[in-house]
Amino acid sequence: MIAQAPTQKNSRLNFKPWQSALIMVLLLFVFGFAAVRLVSNAPAKPIEIHTSNLNAAQLQSLKQATQAMGDVQFFSVDLANIHQAVSKLSWVESASVVRDWQKGVLVSVVPRQAVANFGSEHMIDAAGTIFVPADEHELMNHKLVNLYGDAEMADAIMRQMQRVNEWFAPLGLTAKDVILTPRQTWVIRFNNGLRVIVDHENTEQKLHTLAALLGGNLKNDLPKMQSVDLRYKNGFAVAWKSGSK
Repeated sequence: MIAQAPTQKNSRLNFKPWQSALIMVLLLFVFGFAAVRLVSNAPAKPIEIHTSNLNAAQLQSLKQATQAMGDVQFFSVDLANIHQAVSKLSWVESASVVRDWQKGVLVSVVPRQAVANFGSEHMIDAAGTIFVPADEHELMNHKLVNLYGDAEMADAIMRQMQRVNEWFAPLGLTAKDVILTPRQTWVIRFNNGLRVIVDHENTEQKLHTLAALLGGNLKNDLPKMQSVDLRYKNGFAVAWKSGSK
């Protein structure tokens, strides 16, 4: 007879499914706790800035605002406080402050986009918000229309500019200056030099009617006009360019 060699007992441990799941949870907890402790004990770092949509002046302005708060700790930092400080910058339309596991505390902002100059020291965006650009050299941008008036009327002035451009665009005219005086008189200067003055009574109707006339019966007279005064109930006055009439 041939003696059979004794089989070795399998030393591998066999866990039940619930035991494996429990061990996995425990391991995740241990590693997670270790990671949190590691990050919590990490030294404070400067606030990081997302730079992709910023020009040099905006980046510098944002750096000054964040550096004033010093280095921050990943978990204990007050994100709302940083958000408030960044949002106070006049040129910032919206801001986001988040914790990023790789970069730390990360700030990103959306700059306001100017649609017009407002006075000589401000600009205005499409929402009618007046702001100071990060770069003072952007003020009085010659490519933009110039709006003048009380800051509280900024939105109304901008909407008036938009209506005027819509009505006079078929004539090849766009507003270069739109002024609302303290007496609520509008003074509009177009890109061809034509100046239009209108009061606060039936302003839109008068301007719309003028645009229709200049595109119709007065079409041939348009190049000869220096200014049009609409401050009359039953008509308007025209000042002609020298030698035109």
